[in-house]
Amino acid sequence: MATATQREARLPLAQAPAEGERRLLELGGRTVGVFRVDGAFYALADRCPHRAAPLCSSGEVVNAVEGYGDAVRVTRESALVRCPWHKWDFDIATGRCVVDAKLRVRRYAAWIDGEDLVVSLDGDPAAD
Repeated sequence: MATATQREARLPLAQAPAEGERRLLELGGRTVGVFRVDGAFYALADRCPHRAAPLCSSGEVVNAVEGYGDAVRVTRESALVRCPWHKWDFDIATGRCVVDAKLRVRRYAAWIDGEDLVVSLDGDPAAD
């Protein structure tokens, strides 16, 4: 398991979050939420950029929806994490806020290496 000084953690894929779920890691003195959406892994800081709420540890994973009224449909299953304080939604894959596109949750690199999921505080998450 990761420690306060480690910048990278390796988890066996068997311990990685299932589709639509999350797992929390302590890494480099930070709490990081690891999510699986559409088969891909994403790592986000446990801090809402709006008012610093514990986004990953206390937020709810919700579906992305599109439309209005009777025409509403689910566009992506378990694709957003909802802030527990103000109910703002953040796209897990991009970190971008649905309410205010100027706000983004800090993302970290996450990738599969053999039979392990690797999460790193360093590196480019867009390269995943």
